[in-house]
Amino acid sequence: MIHAQQIKNIIKNSTLFGWLYYWVGVTIVKFLQLFIKPNEKQILFISYSGRQFSDTPKEAFNLIREDPAYADYKLVWAFNRPADFKQAEITNKISSNSPLFFYHLLRSKYWVANSSIDRLIPFKHDNNVYIQFWHGVPMKALGHTEIGLAPLVQHWYDKVAFDYMFTYSDYDLDKFKEVFPRTKRFVNTGQLREKIVERYEGKTNVERIKKELGIKSDKKVLLYVPTFRGYDAKEQTTLTDATLERLAKEYVVIYRGHYFSRATQSGSIITADKFSLYKLFMVSDLLITDFSSVFFDFAPYHKPVYLFQPDLEEYQVKRGLYFTAETLGLPVSYSEAELIDCLNKAEYDYDALEALNSRFNPHSGDEAAFAFKSILEHT
Repeated sequence: MIHAQQIKNIIKNSTLFGWLYYWVGVTIVKFLQLFIKPNEKQILFISYSGRQFSDTPKEAFNLIREDPAYADYKLVWAFNRPADFKQAEITNKISSNSPLFFYHLLRSKYWVANSSIDRLIPFKHDNNVYIQFWHGVPMKALGHTEIGLAPLVQHWYDKVAFDYMFTYSDYDLDKFKEVFPRTKRFVNTGQLREKIVERYEGKTNVERIKKELGIKSDKKVLLYVPTFRGYDAKEQTTLTDATLERLAKEYVVIYRGHYFSRATQSGSIITADKFSLYKLFMVSDLLITDFSSVFFDFAPYHKPVYLFQPDLEEYQVKRGLYFTAETLGLPVSYSEAELIDCLNKAEYDYDALEALNSRFNPHSGDEAAFAFKSILEHT
């Protein structure tokens, strides 16, 4: 039996099925636009294309839900599997895989996303306001600079027109201008992810999070977050289970894989793939990642970041990078032995973290929150 994700992959990676999907989708949307008028006080939220209730769309949702000025707004969440999300605060949810999805999309005046909300069918939406937060500072190549990108996805990058796109700094502002050439307005006020940090720090107890994770040890907590390669790698890409077990003798090791990645089979490791990343940031004493932009969001916690990139050359050829770790001043290792030696060093260069925050994440969450609400008030 073919699953929904397999069907999506066939459509994305096949030129024939991709274009067939696109033109059928565009035809249906244009027909629906003749009859459906948006509710001026309805907002549709989606995170990671319907996979999660998380990240900046969730923070935008919380900002509106908790503000009495928006008490009469209808807040709708779109999920691939709505039944999996039972949070009490979600009072309106729909299936992003349903044929009715585009009805709800057109019915909503505002769209809030951190990736594609239009199911890779970019279309004119004069009556709707598309607000894009994206899901991190771009380190990996995107759009035309991304190697081996599926035709349907490339077409989306070229044609999608965000009404507002939020950026962290001048760095990603310049990159996203190239990646999304049809974006109407960039909002360079930082990201709502800063507000997520404030929310958890203000309401969440670290010891309670550790209890949820089953952490009983007083050892330092090491968070390991490898990214997804998207190709058949010939070289080593992630830490082996043997090395994770070795690290577990000194640290409490938490493994947080990408949603497309395999889980570790190591029995001593805490797997937290569905746990809030920001709660994990709070309890972790250090981070190991590779090419994931997650370290940009971890850096404001002023805790050590280590990069493990044994397949750097292959990754540059098959996926592409905008810059290398050395340009950031972060410690980078190309073998497991090298990583262990790096972790055992007594000193860490915290000045490099401060420089990284100043360059890539200089704004406060309040700036982004104010800008987001201003869009709702003035459009």
